[in-house]
Amino acid sequence: MRARLSAIIIALILLSSCVYTWRGDISSLDRMGGPGKVVITLDAAALKKSGASALLPDNELVSRLDRVSVELTPTSDEYPLEFDGWEVTGTANGLLSSTEVGTLLIWDPQFVRADGSPRHYTSRSLGLSAGVPEDGIVLFTSDDYTAAHSRLFRGHDGFIPAETLSLMKTALASLYIDSPVTLPPLGFDIPKETIAKIENLLLLLGDGDAAFMLSGEIRMVDEDSARTLCTLLRNMLVQEIRRSGERLDVKALSGIFTYEDSLLRISGYRLSYDKVSQLLTKEL
Repeated sequence: MRARLSAIIIALILLSSCVYTWRGDISSLDRMGGPGKVVITLDAAALKKSGASALLPDNELVSRLDRVSVELTPTSDEYPLEFDGWEVTGTANGLLSSTEVGTLLIWDPQFVRADGSPRHYTSRSLGLSAGVPEDGIVLFTSDDYTAAHSRLFRGHDGFIPAETLSLMKTALASLYIDSPVTLPPLGFDIPKETIAKIENLLLLLGDGDAAFMLSGEIRMVDEDSARTLCTLLRNMLVQEIRRSGERLDVKALSGIFTYEDSLLRISGYRLSYDKVSQLLTKEL
């Protein structure tokens, strides 16, 4: 998946000589998701204005992008499933002209014009197809492009609940998954049998004092599984703090992971910019 996304990024960077004003809407995000699928959306425009802006590459692509949304579909139930084990479908929104991007794909030796409609281009070596459904939006997928286009741009709204979507759109970055069969390597060593007891999971990343702040909710199948996961996450956090040599404030830590009935809540989990950068560099 890393090579597939890199190809799109390289092509988009070449837009640097153009000036364009239409940014494209983000309604395709409303149609992403489904059982077992991971949906990730990144508010690039907000990140550029936040304290985390130094983490972003200083290039023309970043200056043009407003949002990137990706839907990952697992190809097996292996856990954790490395990122190259997921089918990827996503959209990039921003100052992107259909004429400019189409021209770049035509001349890119890795891509050839695909048969059928809507117009798109495919790379067998990368296992990726890409096209421009409308000005301001690039659609890319390792699956069937026509099916992805129909679902995300002509389909009905909504697998992800409206309230959840609203929270995702206001965060710097967010992740949602319903009924997971596996997860990408996110840095949490959660047993597979616990993953099977998750009904849905929402993680929201906000900007704090020189760090990201993680919040969210995990709906489990029952109270016992919520209690078990809460204890596990608290223990993992304590171990991490001890390894780092930081001061251990048990009272403060107890408020980061809490649960009520089958709902586990995450609040005030501080993630340094360096830690997030290392995770992204390692995995993506």
